[in-house]
Amino acid sequence: MFNGIGRRFLEWNFCREMSFESHADGERIFVRIVEPADRTAAKGVLQIAHGMAEHSLLYLDFATFMASNGFVVAINDHLGHGKSVSTGGSYGYFGENGCENLLQDMHKLYTTMRRDYPAIPYLLLGHSMGSFLTRAYSARYGNELSAVAYLDTCGPIQRSLLTGRRTFAEAKLRKFGPKAHDAAFARHSTDRFNRAFAPNRTKYDWLSRDNQFIDQYQNDPLCGFDLTVSGYCVILQLQEQISSPQWYRSVPRNIPILLMSGERDPLGNFGKGIRQLAQRLVRTGHDVQLILYPEARHALLGETNRQEVYQDLLQFCQSVVSASEGLPQAVSE
Repeated sequence: MFNGIGRRFLEWNFCREMSFESHADGERIFVRIVEPADRTAAKGVLQIAHGMAEHSLLYLDFATFMASNGFVVAINDHLGHGKSVSTGGSYGYFGENGCENLLQDMHKLYTTMRRDYPAIPYLLLGHSMGSFLTRAYSARYGNELSAVAYLDTCGPIQRSLLTGRRTFAEAKLRKFGPKAHDAAFARHSTDRFNRAFAPNRTKYDWLSRDNQFIDQYQNDPLCGFDLTVSGYCVILQLQEQISSPQWYRSVPRNIPILLMSGERDPLGNFGKGIRQLAQRLVRTGHDVQLILYPEARHALLGETNRQEVYQDLLQFCQSVVSASEGLPQAVSE
């Protein structure tokens, strides 16, 4: 997930940066694009939605691996993250109508990439918060996609639990305002997740078994911040959307879905929630592949078995390309 083999691959792949106007007034969205050296031979486009309190640079290693196997990878820094924070702006703030801003920015990246690559398969992958966005996006724009991958996501959440969380968040919003930060949200989420791995070396132990990854994340000034109060409200809004019966009905049944999670990921209720999600998708007629990795934690692309995860994602993407061409699956490099 952090720089590793990525630097080796960059010498025969092309990495470029760009930005575009956000759906939120006065903001710009920063984008990294990694392409094969021969752009005319690209097999497919993989757009990535990153997780909470991180940014696109963390995905350079995976992006260059995919580009070395013929895929174009595009990933934007979400509003309030990475280089998509304006001067004087607040980290973890998604603007007014934050959920819509995030989804529309993702769709703008899609339309931008489609101008350059109009005829090859287009896949969308999301990690953690990005998986919530990817799930909401695929319900709205799924007919434009060839396949989706939900990494490190949550299982179905009971309406009563979501109602209680929303009441708590809205009270904080009224008290402190949308751009304020309140540590109470972390205490009820990420701090609680970390207690499952006590005694803790850091407050991020729940992310990965790889201490080097954890240390890099902890020392990155663009990682690990708290969302604003309104930012946490957006997370709850997304969770309500993707836990509703309407979400299952809205995701097209003809696009392959890959679910990937660690069996020790607390967000996925240690595998139980992900199995429930897969079962419900199967019951609603969706084409679902589930991969659970024993002992792996939350950030699969930063885990000790990341190379296995890379290969599984590559195989899934190659299978989508092969199905679109009606050809046998390509051999992985």
